[in-house]
Amino acid sequence: MSGRSNPSSAMSPTSYTSPPFLDSSSSSRRPARFSTVSSLAIPPAVSPLDLPRRVSGMSLPQGVGKMHRKVSNAASGSGSGISSPDYARRARRLAARAASGTGTGIGTGTGAGQGAGVGGQGQRTIMEEKDWAGIEPDEIFRTLPVQEVRKVEAKMRADALNKQSELRSMVGTRYRDLLTSATQITSLHSSSLKLSENLKTLSQACNNPAEASILMDEAGETSEAEEVANMLPVAAHMKLLLDAPEALYGQLAHHAYLHAAFLWLVTRVVKESLSNMPEDVNEPYLPLLHKQWETLLPFRSHIVQRATAALRSRETTDPKTLSETLLAIILLDNLPISDALSLLLSQRTKTIRDILAHPTEPTTPKVTLSPRARRRTLSRARGPAQEREAISAVLSDAVRCLLDTVDIAGQVFAAREKTGTKESLLEEMMRLVQVGEPAPVTQQAPVRRSSQQRRTSRMLSISLTMPQFNLSADSPPISTPQVLQSLPSAQILLRHLPSSITGFTPFIASSSAPALADKLAAWQTSSTDLLREAAPSWLADLQSVSDVWRVRSSVVEVLQGDDLRHSIREALEDEWAARTREVWDKRLKNLVEVAEAHVREAGEAMRQNVDDLDSNPEGYMFSDVTFPSAPTSTLVGSTTTFASFLSDLKRRAAYRTPRLDAVLSVLEKTALDLKVDMRGLPEQLHEDYGVRVQGMLGRLVGVLEKVLESMGPARGDGKLGIEAELFVGRVALFIAKSSSFLGDVVGESTVETSDVVDHLLRVHESSTSRWRGRAVEEAVTKLAPIFDPLRGPREVRASWQGPHPVAPSAPVMVALQSLVSSVRHLGLPQGVTLPITPRLVEAFVDQAAALEGWKTLEAEGALQAAMDLAFLILLTGGRDDIASTKMLTKVCQGLKLIDSSEYSADSFTQAKDADIVSEDFPTQLPTLTLDSLRRTQLLLHPLIAHLDPAELGPTPKPSGPDARMASLLRFGPPASKGGVGGTEFRSPLAVSRPAKRFGLLSIAT
Repeated sequence: MSGRSNPSSAMSPTSYTSPPFLDSSSSSRRPARFSTVSSLAIPPAVSPLDLPRRVSGMSLPQGVGKMHRKVSNAASGSGSGISSPDYARRARRLAARAASGTGTGIGTGTGAGQGAGVGGQGQRTIMEEKDWAGIEPDEIFRTLPVQEVRKVEAKMRADALNKQSELRSMVGTRYRDLLTSATQITSLHSSSLKLSENLKTLSQACNNPAEASILMDEAGETSEAEEVANMLPVAAHMKLLLDAPEALYGQLAHHAYLHAAFLWLVTRVVKESLSNMPEDVNEPYLPLLHKQWETLLPFRSHIVQRATAALRSRETTDPKTLSETLLAIILLDNLPISDALSLLLSQRTKTIRDILAHPTEPTTPKVTLSPRARRRTLSRARGPAQEREAISAVLSDAVRCLLDTVDIAGQVFAAREKTGTKESLLEEMMRLVQVGEPAPVTQQAPVRRSSQQRRTSRMLSISLTMPQFNLSADSPPISTPQVLQSLPSAQILLRHLPSSITGFTPFIASSSAPALADKLAAWQTSSTDLLREAAPSWLADLQSVSDVWRVRSSVVEVLQGDDLRHSIREALEDEWAARTREVWDKRLKNLVEVAEAHVREAGEAMRQNVDDLDSNPEGYMFSDVTFPSAPTSTLVGSTTTFASFLSDLKRRAAYRTPRLDAVLSVLEKTALDLKVDMRGLPEQLHEDYGVRVQGMLGRLVGVLEKVLESMGPARGDGKLGIEAELFVGRVALFIAKSSSFLGDVVGESTVETSDVVDHLLRVHESSTSRWRGRAVEEAVTKLAPIFDPLRGPREVRASWQGPHPVAPSAPVMVALQSLVSSVRHLGLPQGVTLPITPRLVEAFVDQAAALEGWKTLEAEGALQAAMDLAFLILLTGGRDDIASTKMLTKVCQGLKLIDSSEYSADSFTQAKDADIVSEDFPTQLPTLTLDSLRRTQLLLHPLIAHLDPAELGPTPKPSGPDARMASLLRFGPPASKGGVGGTEFRSPLAVSRPAKRFGLLSIAT
């Protein structure tokens, strides 16, 4: 038991052997404590219990002789009562060394207790060389003066205090080890005694086997029966508590909240039953019981929380399941029925809120959204059809949730008259649960005496069949036997648990029936308001009226039926109409903004490149066109290519130049979309739409006027600005006369567009004011050669075919051709008659007639001037005013008139330089100008398109080979004989050499 130390190592502070009540491992783990003991020169054999007593009585350090006596006593066993030969020898060695002056004394210096002169450590004072503890006090007083004595006294008192504090510290740390060792020794002692008895019994049994078997059977039967009788009920209690958490988790996973709640109540009863058992029975299980109950206790709030969350389910729930869920909450929280109804309605309100919750866009990519929120956020990138279906599903789900809540609340909480009792379904379940059902009768295993029979009895008790439950219509929805039967150890529990547990029924406080009608009415109103408030945020994602109306149709389909559904439908009608109006306002506003942007952009582009196709619509019509290519395979058709080609031809024929077509296409497409959206709407909305369209058209006219003004003369860009103004005017003109925009944007509404058309035409007219002035100015400039002073009679008569002119002069035709070229830049659509050209011609004729140069012309020049002015007057439609012109009167007064019958070529030649003229010239002048107009009608067609041929005179009937082609001329063919000169006129169509099939054209004669 005790280790022996090497005598040669006795001087080492850490070389001694540990005491017998400490094992070697603990001494090796705590060398510091033993080093403290060694540094104090106290042998380990001294009992720590004696140290405080000895230290408390120490006033001054004792001498070596006294320490020798203490060490001798410790070696003889008078200290702690523990003696050892090894400790005795060690004590004798320490005493011998102390007597020789080289041992370890009670000091605090390094190498404490070493004699003077041992070690050779230099010069020391007299206070350090002597061991004052072993000298008598009288000797000290005789040897030293008073001051040195006081120093010795102070030094020895300080050493005593240090020793005392060190001893107390050592005792405090070793006392705990001593107590632990004492307890272990006692336990070892009892275990040794029991082992000794068992060995004796085993020895007796080996010596006498027969007698030992009989004694063991009798003692075993009695003890085993008592032990089993005491352990099985307690084990059943503990088994139920151990199995309950797993069963609760499983029931919660299967949404069996009533079973989970009832099982938790049973566990609470089992816990109380086990706690109330006698201490000698339940004492071994109490720590496990408390630990297990800490696990089971949170299940109560967890079950209530899960059951409450189940009330928010969006799936259709049958009344029985909902009643069981509410009953679970009532059992655990002891709720009255009215509070249960309020809880149901509040949870259903949360469900409707969750359905109608409209997620917002995430502010940062790091934000984590729920799956539903991510679905709503990603819906922004979906197409209109998918968005419409998603919104329709959300609103329909919310409406169904509202209706289902009202229906199922009535089925669960309303009194049922058909059953003969005025109980609701929930009240009936509460009554049946409190009544419960009787516990099943268990079969008892027969008692056997032999060991073989006892083993058979144990197997039989495990293999007995489960008790059968006779469930009827009046059976409770849940009971303790049903709950216990669902556990894996149901056989043991039903057989060994007391009847107070197997027959447990909960107590439910009675409560009055809730005011179902009033609460449901208030809840319906609040839920309808919630639905109406949330609808706009969802409908805001719909960008077309047709989508809004389709969503409305799907929701209205759900709301077909009773008064409740009708009230919800009426509440939502205003929201459908409001969103429809918002869509119209947004799209009409966007239409005006897009129109302004496109028109302004195209106008600015016209300024940058004035020589493009948009500035010459007729040139665009006759520009090169790409013909559709033939299909490379018979399986591949060219319908698309031909349709594109045909569409291009139609645009060219309508003078829709590229930029103009781009602007009009955007407007027409938007208008067509609005027209499609208008289908199937009620008449009231058509009226609202008409008001909005009327305002939009007014704003559109204002936008065109604004853009036209910005392109006006204020920018000082001359011709470039004029072309941009003409383009803006063409946009207004085409919208008013040659586009489907107005018809589509008005749709089925009763909007009168005549005022809008008038405003658009005024915009077009305003765009031509600068153009008209420039065109007239350029054309008048072309008349300058008429008034050239170097122009003599010969130059004037060079174009005559007789004694008087029969056609306007060349400068007049050049000026008119300038006007024709200017008119072609207008790009007026076919079939549109506007006063723009007549006003242009009138402005030109007025300025031309007002020229002062006409007054300076004489003789032939005046005669030609009369013809020119008469022709210009004819272009304005005033044929009757030709004879009364001032210039013609002046010519007749200054010239010699001769009879036309006397006129001959010789007389004309002889009088070529004379002021003679045929006397019928003034009367023939209207005919001559009309005939000249017929000769030039193809060249001047843009300027005379507004003239009525019937007002100018009767149209001659053509004859001869050109009669068929002459019918193509609007004012008829000219006279065959060309006046006095007798020249014959031939139709200019013959010059073009028509194709062979040209004569097959059907021309009305």
